[in-house]
Amino acid sequence: MKYLYVLFLSILMSSALAQNSLSTQSRVSLVTIAPGTELYSYFGHTLIRVYDPATGLDRAYSYGTFDFQTENFYWKFLKGTLPYSLSYNNMSDVLNYYSQYENRTLREQVLALNDAQRNQIFQALEKNYLPENRYYQYKFFYDNCATRIRDIFEQAAPGAYPWDKMTRLEGLSYRDWMNRYLPGTAWVTFGMNMALGLPSDVTTNASQSCYLPDNLEIATAQAGLNNQKLVEASLTLFEAQAIVEEGFDPFGPLPVLLTLSLVLFVLSSRFSHKKGLLYGLDIALFLIYGLFGILIFFLATATDHEVMSYNVSCLILWPMHFPLVFWFAKNPSGGFWLKYVRLAFIVGLIASIISGYLFYGLFIIALPILIRLFFLSRFYSK
Repeated sequence: MKYLYVLFLSILMSSALAQNSLSTQSRVSLVTIAPGTELYSYFGHTLIRVYDPATGLDRAYSYGTFDFQTENFYWKFLKGTLPYSLSYNNMSDVLNYYSQYENRTLREQVLALNDAQRNQIFQALEKNYLPENRYYQYKFFYDNCATRIRDIFEQAAPGAYPWDKMTRLEGLSYRDWMNRYLPGTAWVTFGMNMALGLPSDVTTNASQSCYLPDNLEIATAQAGLNNQKLVEASLTLFEAQAIVEEGFDPFGPLPVLLTLSLVLFVLSSRFSHKKGLLYGLDIALFLIYGLFGILIFFLATATDHEVMSYNVSCLILWPMHFPLVFWFAKNPSGGFWLKYVRLAFIVGLIASIISGYLFYGLFIIALPILIRLFFLSRFYSK
């Protein structure tokens, strides 16, 4: 019965779409929302505004909407199977929310489209909003709020985007573009780079770089049709108040890991491994690294996040770190094999550096483990 109801509703909506069209006074715009201060908003957002004064229509269509009430939300988010959807709201509500509650700049580009093109975009959005069409599997780099809108514009205005001439949007990888929007010394930047695999290091072309809303705005400003700019007017709907940027974070990954490495080096130099303190530290250290290794390995091999596959971080963050520590940290017979464990770790570190991951912190995260492996090997060699 439920499926019959959905089918009936779809037929009604399809019929309504066929009769519903925009007037000649209508306009279609790209609205770009500046990055915010929360993790989910670091990269900005993109909307399509459809405005028709003849009918009172003023909608902001948004891809990338999700529901926190989804069953098993966090598990699906981790697995990459959380359903995202197309939604729409009145533009006045959108403007009020982002200006009053999030203090984020909104910029609008009104597109110079003819009646047929505007209606094609409107009908495509309405069709996407049908219950059987609105949900999709979100992909941060490949299928998000900006890429879907890019594709809709290209279908309505073929050839408008001269991608081969947009050199400003070429030459960087997906990861490089992402890092431009992340705080340089924050744990979130460190963690996201640890989680991403080799697919994120593919160099993007101009079209692919438009997974970021700002890049799609830049590309749209350069687009044109019939020797006419695609954008006929650019407006600032709201200008956010300036936010004071935070300075150096003493609890960021670099100072914390360097301090940890220094403490381990001093303690390892002054105390024998037989002391309970160092044994306890080894258990804690290898436990934490082992758990993160399990998480990284899971994301790389058992989820739908393609950009996390082939993760070089696995060369440093071993899932076996934790069980191995019980074998060699307090077991004399483990000393014979410890030199091979250390050698394998060093080889993995060198391989990760050669791959270009040194910049993203693999060396600094490897340093505490490297120090303890060195002193453990030294202890057992005596």
